[in-house]
Amino acid sequence: MHCSSPFTTLHVHSNGFIPCCPAWFTNPEDFRVDGVFENPWDAWNHPKFVKLRQMWLDSDSSGCKHCIMLLAGSKFMDEPRHWMKPVMERGPRDVVFANDLSCNLHCWSCRSKPIIEKQQDRVFKQTYSILDTFHESIEYMSTIGSGDPFASPAWLKILQTMDMEKHKKLKIELFTNGLLIPRYWDSISHMHDNIIRIKMSIDAVSKDIYEKTRLGGKHKDLHKALEFNSKLGKEFVLNMVVQSENFTDVPLVCEKAIELGCNKVNLTMIRFWHQMRGGRAKFDEVNLARKDHPKRSDFLKMLKDNEELLKHPIINEDMILPDGHKIINF
Repeated sequence: MHCSSPFTTLHVHSNGFIPCCPAWFTNPEDFRVDGVFENPWDAWNHPKFVKLRQMWLDSDSSGCKHCIMLLAGSKFMDEPRHWMKPVMERGPRDVVFANDLSCNLHCWSCRSKPIIEKQQDRVFKQTYSILDTFHESIEYMSTIGSGDPFASPAWLKILQTMDMEKHKKLKIELFTNGLLIPRYWDSISHMHDNIIRIKMSIDAVSKDIYEKTRLGGKHKDLHKALEFNSKLGKEFVLNMVVQSENFTDVPLVCEKAIELGCNKVNLTMIRFWHQMRGGRAKFDEVNLARKDHPKRSDFLKMLKDNEELLKHPIINEDMILPDGHKIINF
C-alpha cells in the first residue's frame, strides 16, 4: 500500500510546510517543517518529509492514522511509481496554499476575531518563491484554505499580476467564501482560463443562520455571489461545516446547490481548530458527533427525513453520517 501525497503535494503555511492536512497525521509535529527557507527545495526534501516518504515506500502508514482516506478504507497504490523516492528529484505537482489568515469574515468556528495579516510582504515573497522555484513541476494550486484570497492584499495582488505565460499548464482552485468574487473577477481575467474550480464555503443559506455562523457576511451578498459564481462556467463546489447551530440548513444548502447546478456539495462535521472562538469548550458545545449532545437526536432525525435528498449525486454526505463521525473524535 502506497500513498502518493508525500511525493506530489506541498501544503504551504505561513510558518512552514507539511505534505498533507495536519489533522490527518498521527502526530503532525513529526512531519511539519517549520521555518523560512530561502530555497524551497530545502523544505521539499527536508528530513521529516524524507522520513514520511520512506515510511510509505515501506508500506508503513502508522504516521497517518487520522487520514480520512485510510479511515474510509480507500485503496492506495499497490506499487510505488519509479520516480517516488525519499529524496525527490522533481518538485511538487500540487501546491495547497494556506499562508495568509486574512479574511473579510470572522466566523467563530475559524477564528476568535477579524484578521488581516500584517506581514503581507512576507506572504507575497513566500508565495512567489514557491511558484517560481517549482514552476516546471506545479500543475495545480489551491488558494487559500486559511483565509480568503480576495480579502488578502498580498494574494489579490498575486492573482492580479501572476504571469500566466510562465504558468500556462497551471490549474487553479479558488478556495473562498465567494463574496468578493463579483467585485474582483474582471481584475483576474488573464487567468480565467486556468481557473478550474471555485470552492465556496457558505455553511448556511437562510438569513438568520448564515449571518450568525458567517460573521461579517450579509445574506443578500451571499445570494448575489452564489448566482454570479454559478454562472462563470467553472466547476462550482459548495462547502458546509455542520454543527448544532446550522444543521437545520443542510437540506436548504443541498436544494440551493441543485437549483444552481453546482458540481458538488461537501458536507463535513465541525472539527476543532486552535483559533476557534471559545476554544475547546465551544467546540464541545456545538459538536454533533458527541453522542450525548442534546440536539443529536434532532440532527439524526434531519438526516433520516432527508435521506433521499442526501443521496443526490452531487451531495457528499459521508462525513456527516454517524459512521463518518469517527474522523473528528480523536
